[in-house]
Amino acid sequence: MLTMAKGRHQSTPKELKKNFAWLENYGAKIIIGISECARHKYSPGTIKLLRETPAGFKANAYSGNGIMNIFIVTKTPEIRDLVKEKWGS
Repeated sequence: MLTMAKGRHQSTPKELKKNFAWLENYGAKIIIGISECARHKYSPGTIKLLRETPAGFKANAYSGNGIMNIFIVTKTPEIRDLVKEKWGS
């Protein structure tokens, strides 16, 4: 199992830990941004890709408490394709 170095922000909602672990096992890194308390129509644990950038994906992660803005950094095209296949629209 690949262990990634954790940054300063380590409070991840339990609904998202499984999906974050999946991303880290394939070599992607997750940068967690602002978390907002808001209602949403998505089930907790859902990740929705918003747009693709040269470094990875801008996405929203939905938990029981609200919405987290995240950025998924992908190093190789294979990882990028796996992320698109799992959460792409």
